[in-house]
This record gives sequence, structure tokens and C-alpha cells, in this order.
Amino acid sequence: MWSLIWAVSWLVGVWLGQVVGGVWWVWLGGTAVLTLGAAVGWRKYPRHAQTAVAVALCAAGGGRFLLAQPVLDATHIAFYNNTPRVTLTGLVTAEPDIRDKSINLRVTAESVLVNGRTVPVEGDVLVQLPRFPVIEYGTQLVLTADLETPPSDPEFSYRDYLARQGVYSLMQRPQVQITAVRQGNPLYHLLYDAKARGQQTIRQLLPDPEAGLLSGILLGISHAMPPTLDEDFRTTGISHIVVISGFNIAIVAAIFVRMGDPILGFKGSAVGAMVGIVLYTLLVGADPSVVRAAIMGSVYVLGQRWLGRPNAGVGALLLAAVLMTLAQPSALWDVGFQLSFAATLSLMLYATPLTERVRRWLLTKLARPTAEKLLNLLSDALLVTMAAQVLTLPLTMYYFQRLSLISLVANAFILPAQPGVMIWGGLATLLGSVWRPLGVPAGWVAYLFLWYTVRLAQIFARVPYAIVDVPFPFWLLLLTYALIALATLYAALTVEQKAAVRGWLGRDAMRKLVVGGSVAAAVLGGQWYSGTADGLLHVAFLDVGQGDAILIQTPTGRQILVDGGYYPTVLQDQLGRQMPFWDRDLDIIVATHPDADHVSGLPGLWARYAVGQLWVSSTTLGDSPIYDALLTTAEAHQTPLHTAQAGEVIFIEDGVRLEILHPPAIPLSDDRNDNSVSLRLVYGDFSLLLTGDAEQGGERTMLASGRPVQALVFKAGHHGSNSSSSAEFLAAIRPQVVVVSAGADNKFGHPTPDMLARAAAVGATVLRTDELGTIALRTDGRQIWWTASR
Repeated sequence: MWSLIWAVSWLVGVWLGQVVGGVWWVWLGGTAVLTLGAAVGWRKYPRHAQTAVAVALCAAGGGRFLLAQPVLDATHIAFYNNTPRVTLTGLVTAEPDIRDKSINLRVTAESVLVNGRTVPVEGDVLVQLPRFPVIEYGTQLVLTADLETPPSDPEFSYRDYLARQGVYSLMQRPQVQITAVRQGNPLYHLLYDAKARGQQTIRQLLPDPEAGLLSGILLGISHAMPPTLDEDFRTTGISHIVVISGFNIAIVAAIFVRMGDPILGFKGSAVGAMVGIVLYTLLVGADPSVVRAAIMGSVYVLGQRWLGRPNAGVGALLLAAVLMTLAQPSALWDVGFQLSFAATLSLMLYATPLTERVRRWLLTKLARPTAEKLLNLLSDALLVTMAAQVLTLPLTMYYFQRLSLISLVANAFILPAQPGVMIWGGLATLLGSVWRPLGVPAGWVAYLFLWYTVRLAQIFARVPYAIVDVPFPFWLLLLTYALIALATLYAALTVEQKAAVRGWLGRDAMRKLVVGGSVAAAVLGGQWYSGTADGLLHVAFLDVGQGDAILIQTPTGRQILVDGGYYPTVLQDQLGRQMPFWDRDLDIIVATHPDADHVSGLPGLWARYAVGQLWVSSTTLGDSPIYDALLTTAEAHQTPLHTAQAGEVIFIEDGVRLEILHPPAIPLSDDRNDNSVSLRLVYGDFSLLLTGDAEQGGERTMLASGRPVQALVFKAGHHGSNSSSSAEFLAAIRPQVVVVSAGADNKFGHPTPDMLARAAAVGATVLRTDELGTIALRTDGRQIWWTASR
């Protein structure tokens, strides 16, 4: 047990090293102190000493992670990122990643020419070149182009992805000069030459897309299939048979063990399977990711067949993870590493129990010979897949936010053909590499299995709702694994222990736990989904009675609140309906002007939300007591104040642009309404104009400035009063939708009939909060959808 705790402590420490940071020698110094304390107190206080070892290993993991981080000084190529027109000399040190239109090279830098000075450097650069000519491993290059930092955005950080592989610089389409070839490691040349020979043989023996599929399965060439077929494989959840990963190696190991049992026996089949994994790894090129998956697959076989105890197998698996992160700490964040670990652990924990449970059920329904034959069929086709997916499915849903509903059925039909693909395809490739005619008969047989795989993938991918988008946030991932862990621990208890647990929890405890947990997960998941950034721009005109409050959420989740209505409790209620319960941040609050029906609800927000900025029309105290309270509250919470002025343009990184149209630097008059902050929001082809309570004088000033005011959606000025939204202003805006924010049966008569007539005259649809309640718009920048709460 302690060995498992120590291994987990190391992995947690590696993770903490990335999260907490610091300097490596502090972490390793703590390791030394704790280790010394454990050694001194081992005999007298063994349990405390064991705990100290766990903490020491945690500190060691953090120190190892920090020690592995490169120092990006003048001796590292990344130091020169974002420098135009550098000349880099380096060596291609990995197999080229060949795509349809381009080729990616990993080049280890040797020197860089910057500003006429040659500097020796180290570090790797990702170089992107046109598809031809093909540049092979071991080629010495001189490259001239801009040296860039890899890009990063909220949806996917290519920078972080490359950093986990030790690459911190990017060079696109440089001028290329080849100075030498066939440099580098002779063993890698041998492996890559064999791989190229194998792919050439496959192309000669088989047509596409079958040849591309076999190249992916046998040689790990992930971009050999056409994009449409690749998408079909993802839709049906069978990509694991093409991309060499932990899932693929785990399935291969299980199939080899199953095939070897009748011939080699229980332990002998394990040896055969490990030899098969090694040969398969060499065949696909022995890339680091494949080696990692092969190690985990071999650990699975060793733990189950030789050690004979699942716990020992888990310990061996954790040891393998420790060794891998010791060599490369960043592997802990690699999706391939995580899926490899999850698939292998899942098979260790669930393959045998699932098979035994199905066997017992079949024996109650069928005669023993029939049950055993059906079990053998189900084990390879379905049960192994189900066991592996227990721990891998949550990860794939978290990373890809998609769920293949057809996956189990597709795997049940397609997996039985894969031994035939590998055996006959491998035989055809080996024989054909010696002399092409020798591989033809085996190639014909392999073609049958490949044709079957491709056609079924295409058929299953056309099933309606074969794959669905499923929001799967991090908290749900943790909750899922917690429930799986509880269920696994409960299943491992004896009958007496289970009875004791049920007695402690009460009658029907498990059913209640499952039902209650499912309901809780559904409610929390719905809350998360409703408030999580979905790539669309959301604008909600909140029903706050006679007043204004508009909540904007950008495609990446930034939230901007324009005004807050008159009633604090009403505003809090409306925000609670629009924002998830866990969200406590507002990036920007805009107070268009000091009137109470626009700002009275705002001061109370600081008690619940962290406010990034407050934009105002004026920072002068004395306009009104409630406005003074707003300014002093912001000051007390050290919220930055910004006085909005016409001409400002604010770009948000997700494509949203805010243009301040009003007020000018010098106020028009003492009229607070006419000095309202007015802004135009633009996202793609969508535009929104908000003018607060600006009246016709302010509208004329905006038109006179020459700045664009055109907008698809316009919130009527001053709640639809007759003193705003003039015919001239509406003609310039040309809105398709006019939203009026007003209270039901308000005493001011808003919106006025004249204003509604002017909106109708320009062909705009009028949406009113007094009639419809909160009006919510969402857009992808091309289309608009709207809903109303009533």
C-alpha cells in the first residue's frame, strides 16, 4: 500500500511543480530534509517516517519538474523568438510529419545569425514547410525566416502543446538550404528506412483508402487516410485502431494474450504478447509516444499474467508512470500519456471482473459450451473495449467534448476484424518488402479485412446522432472519477463488508446514491452548460422593470454588464438566472450615466462579484447619492475606473470589438442623459448599438462625428421615449431589431407611440422587455437567434 502511495505522491508532486512553481533547489532541499528525517525516525516512528517519505517524493516530483524546465537565455533558441529574418542552422532530429499540403520538421538548433552576429544556441524549433520536396531525418539545414512564439488561444494553446514536447519556437515557410544529409543516429535511419519501405510496399499492394488505413495501423502514419474517412473513424469511436496510443496497444496486448492462451499457456502467452508488442513498436517506428504506450501495455501483461495480482499490476503501472515522468516530467500533461495510463489501468481493474460477471450471466441462460463460445466472441469484440473505456471515456469526453453513441456497437463489429488486418497486413508488408509478388496473396486477404473495416465505419458514421457534442467540464471529470472510484472500492468489499456499508447508509443506499448522484450531476451539468462559454456571443436585455441592464458574454466567456437598473434585488435575481451559480466574476461594468434607474443596482454587486473594471461617463462626485455610492464602492475595492470617451476602440481577443461613440472629451452640457456612454459592439457581421439615455442632442453629435453607427440590433434610447431614437438617427442605424427596455405599465408611457412608429418606418422588429421579459440574443457572427423569458 505504501508503495502505491509513494508513487502517487511523486506524480502529485510533478503536478504541483507546474501549478505552484518556484525554484527547483527549494523543492529538492525539502526532499533532502524530509528524507533525512524519515531515515532518523524509521525504527522508532515507522508510520510517521513513511508519511515523510511520501511528502519527500512529492517535493522531489516538483523539483524534478522545475529542474526540467529550460532556461530561455541567450544560449537557447527561444530567446530570439519574435525576431524578424533570423538565419538558423540546425539538424532534423525527428521523423518528418508529412501532411497533404505541408511537412513539419523538428529541427535542433546549433547556431543562429541575428543582426550580423552568429550565436551558438540549443533547443528545438518546429519548422513548417510546403509538402515538397520531402526533407528526411538527419538533414542538416540552414533556414532563414521570422522566428515566432507558437500561437495560443483560449480554445487550444499550440504553445503549451509544443512546450510539453520541448519545443518553444516556430518557423513558417523559411528559405531552405541543405548542407548535409544522413546525419544523426544510424539506428533511427534504419527504422525510418524500414518504415518508408513498408509504406511504399503497402501503396503498391493496396488501393486507397485501404492502403492509408493499413499504413496507420501498422506504421503509425496518422495522416495517411483521407479527411472524410478520418472523421468517420472519430464519429464511430474507432480512431484508436489507427492512432498508435495506449488504448490501441492495450487492445493489441489483450488480443495477443487471447490468441496465445491455447498454444503457450497462461504465462507463456504473456511472453508472446510482450514480444509481439516489442515487434509492433519497432514496426511503427518506435516513436516516444509509441514506446510509452508499449511500456504500459507490457506492464499490464506482466501484472496480470506473471504477478497474478491486480494490485501488484497497478503498482507496476504506477512505477512505469514514475519512471516516464522522471525522464520527461511534462509527459504528465500529454493526452497520449493520460489515455495510455487510463486504458491500461482500466483493463487491469475491470476486464476480468466484467468477463466473469458476463460468464455467470450467460451460464444462467445457455448451456456451458454455447456460453463459453459466445463469451470468447464477446470478450474480444466487446468486453475488452468496454473495460478499457471505463477510465478512458471520461478523459476523451473532457478533451474533445464529444460522445460517440455508436462506439460500442461499432467496436463490437469492427474489432474482430483487426487481428486479420494486423496479421495478414503485416505479412503482406513484410513479404512485399522483400519481393513485391510475394506479398500479393496476403495483401488480397488483408484487403478483405480492411474493406470490411472501412465500409462499416462509413455506415455507422451515417447513423443519426452517431456522435453528439457533450459539454464535459473539469469538475464533471473529477466527479465522474470519484464515483468510479467509490463504485470500484465498494465492488472490492466482501459480502459482509458490503452489508455493513448498506446498513450504515440505510436501505436501498446504492440505488439512492446512484439516483441522487445522477440528478445532482444533471442539475450541476445543466447549470455549467448554461453559463459556460460556447463560442457564441450572448446579449441579454434583463427585465429589471423601468430601467436598463444588459449582460454581454463574449464567445470565450468574458462578461460585460451595461447598467444595473433601479432595484438591487431584481438585478441580482436576473444575473443569477443568466450566470452559473459558481461564477463570481464580471470583467467590465459600464455605468452609462448617473440616473438611479441605471445605476442603483450596481453598488451591491461588489459584495458578490469580483469586478475587473468600471467604465463611467464621469468620475465627479455629487451628481447623485447613488452614483457617489457606486464610485466610492469601486474605490474601496480598488476597481480600476475608466472614463469612456468617444473614439476609443477596445479589442477583445475572441473577435469582439467595442467602439465608444459618446460622450466626447468635452461634455455637451450639464444634461446627464445627453452625456450617456454610448457604445457599439461588433462581432463578425453582427453589431449592437447601446446609447443609454442619450437624447436627440447626443444622437446628432454621434452622427456629426462620422463614426459608424449602423447596427443590426439597437436598444432604443431612454427606454423608448419620444426625445430619443429620432427618425434621422434610426435611418443612419438601419436596425433590423429594436429592443425597448421599459417597465410594465410605467408612469412615463414608455415606449411612446411616436417612437414605435419611427421604428416601424425603418422596417425594424420591436422587442419589449415590458411585454416579453428578459430578451436574450445569441449569435455566431453570421446568424442571430433570440428567446424571451415570457
